[in-house]
Amino acid sequence: MPLMTTVVPVDRAGRIVIPKETREAQGIAPGTKFLLIEGKDGSLWLQRLDPQELARRIHEELRGIDLAPLVAKIEAEMEALAPSKYPSAARR
Repeated sequence: MPLMTTVVPVDRAGRIVIPKETREAQGIAPGTKFLLIEGKDGSLWLQRLDPQELARRIHEELRGIDLAPLVAKIEAEMEALAPSKYPSAARR
């Protein structure tokens, strides 16, 4: 697949229109979410956020890892912080 390059303007509302050909080629539909990443050198990247793909990648990364100790630690920290943050919910 050849690299697709296009010059696009920013409108007064700060919007950038992704050309129709690019949207069709990439399967970008209305409502598609993107992560905008700003590089140190002023470069910008858009990364499509695909919840199913993200969930699959997280599941793959965590396969075989025992999360029980981490969950227990977080629960203990929540229990310790809850009384100071939410006094009405403190255990009696």
